[in-house]
Formats: sequence, C-alpha cells, structure tokens
Amino acid sequence: MTTKQTTTALLAAVVALSAGLVNTASAMTLNEYMDQVRGQSNAYKGTSTQSEASFLKAREADLFFTPQLFAELRAGHDGKLGSPAVMVYDKMELQNYKLGVSQQFSFGLQTRFYYDLTKTKFVNASFGPTVATDYWDAAPKIELTMPLWGGGFGRNAKANEEAVRQQNNAEAYSNGAQSVNILIGAEAAYWRLSAWQDVVVIQEQALKAAQNIYDYVGKKQRMNLGERSDVIQAQALVEGRTLELQVARNEQKDALRSFNKFRNAETYAPVDKLQSVNYKALETIAVPTKRPGDRLDVKATEAQLIAARASSALVSERNRPTLDLSGSYALNGRDEALSEALKNSGQANRDTAFVGLNFKMPLNMGATSDAKDGAAKSEKAAELNFEYAKYAQDQDWANLTRNLTDARDNLKLLGRIEEVQKTKLDNERTRLRQGRTTTYQVLLFEQDYTSAALTRVKSAASILGLQAQLKQYQAASSEGGK
Repeated sequence: MTTKQTTTALLAAVVALSAGLVNTASAMTLNEYMDQVRGQSNAYKGTSTQSEASFLKAREADLFFTPQLFAELRAGHDGKLGSPAVMVYDKMELQNYKLGVSQQFSFGLQTRFYYDLTKTKFVNASFGPTVATDYWDAAPKIELTMPLWGGGFGRNAKANEEAVRQQNNAEAYSNGAQSVNILIGAEAAYWRLSAWQDVVVIQEQALKAAQNIYDYVGKKQRMNLGERSDVIQAQALVEGRTLELQVARNEQKDALRSFNKFRNAETYAPVDKLQSVNYKALETIAVPTKRPGDRLDVKATEAQLIAARASSALVSERNRPTLDLSGSYALNGRDEALSEALKNSGQANRDTAFVGLNFKMPLNMGATSDAKDGAAKSEKAAELNFEYAKYAQDQDWANLTRNLTDARDNLKLLGRIEEVQKTKLDNERTRLRQGRTTTYQVLLFEQDYTSAALTRVKSAASILGLQAQLKQYQAASSEGGK
C-alpha cells in the first residue's frame, strides 16, 4: 500500500468517527445504560430508596396535631384497712376501663375526651343492708391543659413538629443528592468509555498507517530508491504509535472498569459499541444563563438550618419556667348494673369539675443559660453553613457554565483545526507524489491530523460530562414537590 493509500484510509476512518457515521444500530444507547444503572446499582438503589424513605418518615410530623384514639385497662385490688367506723371489708377489687380521643392543637391546647368505667367490689364487706358492695361507676370526662409560659400557646409543639419534619427532609435531600451524583458519574463514565473506544480505533488506524509507511519506505530503501533516514523516521513513528495505542487501550480498560462499576457488573464485562457523539450538535448547545434551581445538597443544608432553629426553640422552651392552666369536667353515674350506671351518667347534678394551675421552674440558672447559649450557637452555625452552601453553589454554577461555554467554543475551533489539518495533509500527500516534499514531512502532518482528531474526541467527552453536571440543578427543581 502506498503512502497515499495509507493516508486516505486513515482519513476515512477518522472522518467517519468524527462525523458520527459509525453504524450504531446495535450500540448501547445512553438511556439503556442509565436504565441498567438504576436497576442494577446497589449504590444508587440504596441512596434513592433511603431518600424516598426519609420523605415518607417526614410525614410523622403530621401526626403531632391529629386526633389520637386511646384505650386503657387496669385491674387490681387494695387490701389496706378502711375507716373502722364506716367501712369493714377484707379488700377492695377494682377494674378500670377508659376509651376516648386525645388531641394536641397547634395553638397549645391539649385535650382528652373519654369514657371512664370503673368496677368496684368490696370483699366480705359489712356496710349494712342498704349499702352496695359491688357496683359500676360510669363517667364521660373532658380534660384540658393549656401551657401559658414555657412552651406556651403551642410553641413547643410546633417546634417539635418542625424539627421532625426538617430532620427527615435534610436526610432525604442528602441521599437524593448522592443518587443524582451517582447518575451524573455514570453518564460521564458512559461518554468517557465511548470516547476511548473511538480513540483506540483512531490509534489502531494510525498505527496501521505508520506501519504501512514504514513498509513502503523500507521497500524503497532496499531498492536504493530512498534514504535510510526515511526508514528510521518511519520506524520511530511506528514505535510511537504502538506506545500511544497501548496507552489508549489501558485508558479504555480503566474507563470500562468505571463503566461496569456503575452498573454493578463484572469488572471487565464486555460491552458492545456505545452511542457515537454528535459533534455538530455539541458545537451548538445552548448554555443556560439562569440556574434552574438549588442543588439537593443545598436543600439539605437549608432543611438542617430550619431543623436547627426548631431545636433551638425547643431548648429555649424546655428551660423556661412552666405555668399550665388545667381543667376537667365529668358527669357521674353509679349502679350495680353497668347499663343503669351508663344511663345515670347523664345527670348534671352529679357532675365533677376542677380548675388548677401547675408551676415549675429550674433552679440551676447557670446550666439553663448555657443550654440556651449552646442552642443559639448551633442555630448560628447552621445559618453560616447554609450561607456558604448558597455561595459555593453560585460559584460552582458560574464555573460550570463558563467551562461549558469555553468547551463548546473550543470544540468549534478543534473542528476547524481538524479540517485544516486534513487539508494540509491532503496537500502534502499530493506534493509527496510529485516528489516535492519528504516522507518525514508527511509523517509530521499525519501526526498533527491524528492529534487534532484525538483532541476533538476527548473535548467532546468533556462537554458531555459537563452537561451531565447541569442535572444537579434540574433534579433539585423536580424534587421540590415531594
């Protein structure tokens, strides 16, 4: 094969790769690979499942102010002596049943509304013939408690609710950020392997071309039609191309290991041809000027700040003096038969009512003050972390869009450089045929063209990796509705 034929074959292979003309009918597409990652990667499934679990656990906060059904059962006896003048019995047996509804309201009121049934029996009692020794007490009751100072008017309850909700949200966003980063890394790994597959093909073609040139100039030298210097130059090119091919294959193996790691496959599990890069489309990508939303890690930091504020409020409320206003009201009925006791419980002239105050204050003022100061500092630290997270996000976004813009513009230049190198090599090949240049000059131009083609492939892979990082911000917007 002549130098012209060799160069033409190399050009055809490189142009086919650069223009994306390789047959991709059987290629694994990016969507197919990402489906494998989502379905097979335990790392992704673990973080995404934990994120979903944390969002569901955040619903626990909704239970703070919902009605609660409760039931109580107690049975026992009391054998202590009664009043000698009035009560003579061996022991008193009791059964108590309660069934009702309780609720904590967001404005602080705590309520319990329930039915209280008590069975009382005096064993071996001698109270006289008209005194019942075995009877039921039936009483519908309502109990109310309103905190007025520490935790007053629902501050404690609302802080508890917010702390539980935001702690789970922070965990959900944090795990969501990890799962998004796994997908971004997988997408970058896909394009990296795709690029190195193309690089290996280019290097194989370059080595083949170098070997053909070496064979060609060697034949001319043996026929005393060429210089030995051309043979030495061609041999050096073959050795250089061999090394470059070996390096490219090693990089391809490393890319394959990363590719398979993301899909939880065997280290060197083979993969068919991947989807080719659309270089023309990458040269015209639109770089977003406005950030679509916050990253999930920033949302996690924001949730941690809200949780820290709620925790600080809880510490402050817990260490204040408490003054609770309480009240209870009950209607009472008593009879030896349960049904009659229930009927009698509606009589208002046998009601029971109480109103009271309950006060409590911690006496260790130093510890109380330190606890409040510590909570305030934790809140301040969370505010600083959030402010830095927002600042870092702005800087990362600016760097990402700047790098993406630069990489896109560079790819356009690399495309033009590759075309110029192709034209230059075609022209030099013609001059060699006309005897107006040297084999060495053609070798140099081939090397320049191959280098331009390889640089363009790697630049495109870099752009695709940067594009994948944009999804950090898009994913943050979609998670906001959870």
